[in-house]
Amino acid sequence: MIYHLIPRADWESRPPGPYRAASLDTEGFIHCSRREQVERIANLFYSAVPELLVLEVDAGILGTSWRDEDVQGESFPHVYGPIPEAAVLAVLPLSRGPDGAWRLRND
Repeated sequence: MIYHLIPRADWESRPPGPYRAASLDTEGFIHCSRREQVERIANLFYSAVPELLVLEVDAGILGTSWRDEDVQGESFPHVYGPIPEAAVLAVLPLSRGPDGAWRLRND
């Protein structure tokens, strides 16, 4: 599994069909994370967002449209194309901890 962070408002207002993050047009890929990276990335880039979701994406369904790439010494998954609806296995809300930091439930 790979994970993509998205503000709730953006997810709810997206057009129907495969998901296209704005970065697909501006950078050529959709930024994703491994589960263990989600909270750190959420707090680094989305601290001011009022409601945040994470898409749980089945990388197997994406086939060859994604790959791990080095970003400042750390490997991150990048998706080079829209994410098909069938690849999104879950849409999970993040919640704020007592310190105000984003937390992902560990079920």
